[in-house]
Amino acid sequence: MTTSEEKYKDIIHKNWPADPAIYRKHPKMSLAERAKIFAPFAALRGHSDRLGEEAGKLLLTTRIELSEEETEILSGKLSQIKNGMNVTVIYFKPENSDSETGYYISLSGKVTGLDPSYQVLHIATGIQGEKGEIIQDIHFNDLADVQSDVCKDLF
Repeated sequence: MTTSEEKYKDIIHKNWPADPAIYRKHPKMSLAERAKIFAPFAALRGHSDRLGEEAGKLLLTTRIELSEEETEILSGKLSQIKNGMNVTVIYFKPENSDSETGYYISLSGKVTGLDPSYQVLHIATGIQGEKGEIIQDIHFNDLADVQSDVCKDLF
């Protein structure tokens, strides 16, 4: 028996009182009414936004250079990717255009193209924009990892 059970053992297994006078004074709540009592609320306005900003700063990192072996493995994975294949990629997105600091982002989607001459992987994100589905272009130099369910045994 836990300490809580020990502390409340005299009332923990009691049924709701059968006295009708108690029902009139304290009617039994529906689950929806009880849920309202425990619904979350923002006691500190803007607190969660501030935490999100701080978490973003913690994720800011410098670009990791892949070893020769890791580059070969990634190259082998890229050679097996075909159009229409569902993949998850982890890639580096610089904070600004000339920065070596940025964020590592995980993106899942369907491959819409692989351009070896420009070294770009095109992935449909599944998010609809004004002109249709948004396609994310990821340069091979920014890739950290590629995973696929189809070729899981090869990856």
